[in-house]
Amino acid sequence: MRTIIHDLNKKDIKKLKFNKDDKIIDALSCKNSCVGCFSCWIKHPKNCIYKDNYSNITNFLKESDELIIISKSRYGCYNSQIKRVLERCIGYVLPYFIIRNNEIHHEARYEKEINFYARKGTKQIKLKAYFYGNITKEEKKCLIKLVKANSINLNAKDYSVYFSKNIKEMTNVYFN
Repeated sequence: MRTIIHDLNKKDIKKLKFNKDDKIIDALSCKNSCVGCFSCWIKHPKNCIYKDNYSNITNFLKESDELIIISKSRYGCYNSQIKRVLERCIGYVLPYFIIRNNEIHHEARYEKEINFYARKGTKQIKLKAYFYGNITKEEKKCLIKLVKANSINLNAKDYSVYFSKNIKEMTNVYFN
């Protein structure tokens, strides 16, 4: 299964081809931002305090082999709606820290595969990010660094970043 987090309107998302078991998350309808209460880490592990369609997003990631992010580029970053959903995913990792790539990162919560950078048996997902819009060369560099950092913190086994000028180009190139 894959988890797809996107900022597309209903017309554009229908143009993309997904598998029937993919979990599609519409970031545009996420109204609640993470408030940093740590409830998803400590009080109710994996579950957000907000009782909405995004409260169990970490379970979607847990069941997924791949996380796909589709976002309009905003100054070398995800747009605010995508960022809001990603912040609600913090329960996917533990509040404890380990060193990976000579950097401090959160320890992985789920068990599945063995990886040199994680504790034995840690679940790993692939991370793919698709950005669209008029993206400069400098913004592309920032986006690649951002996705790489997200992949390390989420303990992803691999990551990739793709760029398109618009949804039509993205549909023709990546999703057909």
